[in-house]
Amino acid sequence: MPKEFETPMMKQYLEIKKKYKDCLLLFRLGDFYELFLEDAKIAANILDITLTSRDRGSDGKIPMAGVPYHAIDSYLSKLVKAGFKVAICEQLSDPSKQGLVKRDVVRIVTPGTILDEKALEKRENNYIVSISINKNTLGVAACDISTGDFFISEFLGDPLKNIAAEMHNFNPKECVLTENLYNNSEILKTLKTHKDISINNFIEGSDFQNNSLQQVKDHFKVKSLKGFGINEKSIAIEATSILLGYIKHTQKSNITHINKIKNYNKNNHVYLDQSTLINLEIFSTLREGNKKGSLIEHLDRTNTAMGGRLLRKWILKPLINKNLIKIRHLGIEELIKNPFKRGEIKKRLQNIIDIERLLSRLSVGMGNPKDLIGLKESLFKVLETKKEIDSLKSVLIISIFKNIPNNIENVIDYINKTIVPEPPIDLKQGKIINKGISKKLDQLKNEIKDSKEYIAKLEEKEKESTKINTLKVKFNKVFGYYIEVSKANSKKVPTRYYRKQTLVNAERYITEELKKHEEIILTAEEKINKIEYELFIQTVNKILENTIRIQKAARAIAKLDVAVNFAEIAEKENYTKPIIKNNNCIEIIEGRHPVVEKSLENSYFVSNNTLTDTHKNQLLIITGPNMGGKSVYIRQVALITLLAQIGSFVPAKKATIGIVDKIFVRSGASDVITSNLSTFMVEMVETANILNNATNKTLIIMDEVGRGTSTYDGISIAKAVAKYLISNSKNIHPRTLFATHYHELQQLEQEYKNKVKNYQTAIKEENGHPVFLHKVIKGGADHSFGIEVAKLAGVPTEVTSMAKEILVDLEKRYTDTSNKKYSVNTKMAENTNTKHKQLIDKVKYTNINKVTPVEALNILNEMIKLIK
Repeated sequence: MPKEFETPMMKQYLEIKKKYKDCLLLFRLGDFYELFLEDAKIAANILDITLTSRDRGSDGKIPMAGVPYHAIDSYLSKLVKAGFKVAICEQLSDPSKQGLVKRDVVRIVTPGTILDEKALEKRENNYIVSISINKNTLGVAACDISTGDFFISEFLGDPLKNIAAEMHNFNPKECVLTENLYNNSEILKTLKTHKDISINNFIEGSDFQNNSLQQVKDHFKVKSLKGFGINEKSIAIEATSILLGYIKHTQKSNITHINKIKNYNKNNHVYLDQSTLINLEIFSTLREGNKKGSLIEHLDRTNTAMGGRLLRKWILKPLINKNLIKIRHLGIEELIKNPFKRGEIKKRLQNIIDIERLLSRLSVGMGNPKDLIGLKESLFKVLETKKEIDSLKSVLIISIFKNIPNNIENVIDYINKTIVPEPPIDLKQGKIINKGISKKLDQLKNEIKDSKEYIAKLEEKEKESTKINTLKVKFNKVFGYYIEVSKANSKKVPTRYYRKQTLVNAERYITEELKKHEEIILTAEEKINKIEYELFIQTVNKILENTIRIQKAARAIAKLDVAVNFAEIAEKENYTKPIIKNNNCIEIIEGRHPVVEKSLENSYFVSNNTLTDTHKNQLLIITGPNMGGKSVYIRQVALITLLAQIGSFVPAKKATIGIVDKIFVRSGASDVITSNLSTFMVEMVETANILNNATNKTLIIMDEVGRGTSTYDGISIAKAVAKYLISNSKNIHPRTLFATHYHELQQLEQEYKNKVKNYQTAIKEENGHPVFLHKVIKGGADHSFGIEVAKLAGVPTEVTSMAKEILVDLEKRYTDTSNKKYSVNTKMAENTNTKHKQLIDKVKYTNINKVTPVEALNILNEMIKLIK
């Protein structure tokens, strides 16, 4: 970038650009936003727009690229998705006046602060987070600026592990760091393992961190943070102050819609780690990574965007409080029993727009007149919905009813009174405010009424007078009002016409009378538009005084939407109300996988029973052939438990769910190249996480543990993991479903008769080929039918035939070895046993507290000789 420019406008540009070096600067020039120099090159490449080089007088040729102001949102979205921060520089004074137009940045758009509806996923939150660290304490603040949601918490322990966990928890699009943390390579490395996160250095962040308590109290207009339950969370308060400071810095406004902090505690919900969400295909499928085929696609039939977002929150944070779960179940049951009323509620919900995000846009000055009409109509539907649920008696519905304030009707009346029914989107074009709101405005409109009527009738009058049928009276911002006549008829124009402009095929004229009326209209309209704009801003501010009430109503509607959604699914898919207990027993009768059963077009889903507890049925070992349905079965148990604890009915004939505190699902992993971890290492890391964090209230799903290494290593690890889950020094006995092809694990049922049960997926043979029944029955399997599955997959016959020959040979060798291994060289075996006993005795009877270093070396030498 040149050190200086000579023209006033480019000097102004450079002065503003220096303040926003880390942003692409969109510089408003008339009807376009222009980018200059390096910014222009970057934007032209990302947006696929023309890069030009225009002569700017003494400043020479300057690279530039521009986009129309009315289409800015779509371009902004592309720039932000490409990872750039964008500063929007607006014209703040009238461009028609003489002199340099005043300009300044009015908003900075980043991945975590973008508010354009088209750029946001309607049914997903768009979180931005900030962190603060003091020794082994991590403070986290997370905000969705588009809805006003704000969460904070503190965690003790390894900060890096906790950062990774919280990034998974919120799935943020942006993380804001103070300069100190931004320069910490370990923190950056941990954050960068999270997909699609933008990490930004907030240089001014340390100022907000140092005075965090007062900054936070000032924003929320409180004298103490005790009311939010966070007064003792000093590190989280620091993160909160940093994040609020950053949001205000980017929005250049007071962000009044962020008016409440929620202190969240992991112990209040079921813990679901990233591996579990992936392996259960909660939000995307394992194979394609698509939403189609996932649990959320099946479950989300909500009618509002707010309901869709709340549903995701419920899924991510299943309840562990029995009473709260039952409140949801009873509310859904009541809605099922009232299908007509449910239908009426649904009709109204379908006409409610995203109130939360609309309020956010109004709060930061991005609203338009049509937004107010949308808000008015939606609030009207909210009150209609409230009337519909008035007669319902469940605790859930009553709480929703109470949380919809009646006085939001005042907002409806105010908008109705102030804003015309069909206003334009552009709030600087006038035609927004109703008659009777401002005497001055009404007077100005009356003053131009006669002139507008004159112009409206002028075209017909002039056509008749001149006999030119193609004559048109038109208007544009550059030339004002004019009479347009084709070149062919230009000789017919009267002498009272004065030529204003010549075009290729037409001439444009003005008359003295037209010019007089034009001056009256344009002078008055400029004043009218200014007054209407000011009145619109006053109207928005008046509405924002009701932000808390409107947000409360919006959240109540979201909850009702999810409840109606669950009721609709339960009725349509034949789900049943689960029985919730505080014990450790899960019993499911004729359970079904909620997603797989919907994907079967030409066959029916085979239901299965499940019984697991912390006593006689603590570890269920499931064996059986490939494609027999083991993985579907164990996952459906986890999904049914999850659905029950989010408050949904479940796909089963009957289900009794003993509340779980964590659900872990360990399945086959792919290489995590970005973390430099192999398939097997990922498997072991996830297994270690489960073993270290499971409790007696945990549900564990293990699928093919140990298959990522050699057979003997795999069997050893799988068996050791299973035995640890049954008997360990922590005395932890989590409910576990363990699917495996290692048939050796079936021996555990004999070893632990009061803990382990063997199950298998049933199969029968027809014409020498296996038929998979997908029925889970008691007992263990002894064959995996891998070669038969290979045939079904289309593997060439030459390969499967060869595989069968190799299998027969391997089985023969294994049988021969098994028959001989205890008879060959018995003497050697006996010698080994003797040495083994001597070695144990040597260790057993050595008192390490009484031997000298020399004696210790001698003992070690003797042990080495025994081993050799």
